[in-house]
Amino acid sequence: MNQEDRERWNKKYTEGFEAEKDPSDLLINFLHLAKKGKALDVAAGLGRNSLFLAENGFFVDAVDISDVAIEKLKSLHPNINPIHADLKTYRPQKESYELIINFNFLERSLFPYLKEALKKDGVLIFETFVEETTSKTNKDYILRKNELLHSFLSLEVILYQERPVKNSKEETVYKASLVAIKRC
Repeated sequence: MNQEDRERWNKKYTEGFEAEKDPSDLLINFLHLAKKGKALDVAAGLGRNSLFLAENGFFVDAVDISDVAIEKLKSLHPNINPIHADLKTYRPQKESYELIINFNFLERSLFPYLKEALKKDGVLIFETFVEETTSKTNKDYILRKNELLHSFLSLEVILYQERPVKNSKEETVYKASLVAIKRC
């Protein structure tokens, strides 16, 4: 496990990191496309989206590298299964999920495994930062223009957009949003 990443996120979560509390609007707006069943929340953090899914009838595998996040996830809802893992090496089980979500996190090596982990007609909802966000951020963690779209063209794309949005500090950042369904 990447000790440096684990320690960095543990520190953020213990030092009053202002995590978003409400589920993602993209998730709220497109949840209806997914059949009830098993969901995977990639980089679940403190569980805002996992909790929303559990409250809406899903059984959620919530994966995160942070010990602090995993402890919080354990007490959120009985339908949440916290999984402590490094997402650089984590591999979800093939054809296991009706829904996979990934918000504000990027690990490109996971892309093929996310596609494989979806069941037929499973839904992928993915949203993270695009390169216009800031020049200070490590480019390994930011998408290039249209990269997310091109990475999931084997799925039926329902929505794809790249747009400026306001973050919690009222700064403008750029995000790519994708909603896609695995048809075969």
